[in-house]
Amino acid sequence: PARRERALSGAPEMSSTRRTPVGRTLALLLALMVIPAWASSTRTSNSRVSPSARDRSTWDSVFTVEQAERGQTAYNTTCARCHRETLAGGDEAPALTGTAFSSSWNGLTLDELHERVRTTMPSDTPGVYARQQVTDVIAYMLRFNGFPAGLVELTHANEALKGIRYVATKP
Repeated sequence: PARRERALSGAPEMSSTRRTPVGRTLALLLALMVIPAWASSTRTSNSRVSPSARDRSTWDSVFTVEQAERGQTAYNTTCARCHRETLAGGDEAPALTGTAFSSSWNGLTLDELHERVRTTMPSDTPGVYARQQVTDVIAYMLRFNGFPAGLVELTHANEALKGIRYVATKP
């Protein structure tokens, strides 16, 4: 009876449509249009959930407490003379904390910060600090600015640092 009602109403029967070459072609075209859109939306939604599938941020616990402590020792020895113990800056040295610092670096990668420090500091003899020392100082700066520590040290590898964005406000 349902088949007879469809025939009378003019609505095509799904099973017979799939059997025709035109029906199969339409089904294939529909699948080719829908599946890529679905896959794309799945990737997008997964990137919001899985930290391994997206760039990380400074809120993702990207350094350890021990690393930040090493960084504080290095900072006090090498940076505090210009940037002060409070990281507030002085004379010609900019602050490494606060609104001005956060807004200047917000959205940029830790690789960019690392390279800036490594190639321009100290101002009287730039480029003398080892990559690991710069990375430890950045870990200290992150802790000082209120970012959470984690279980894995921040690495000085450029590719890893490129995947971590400085995000000023907690998401």
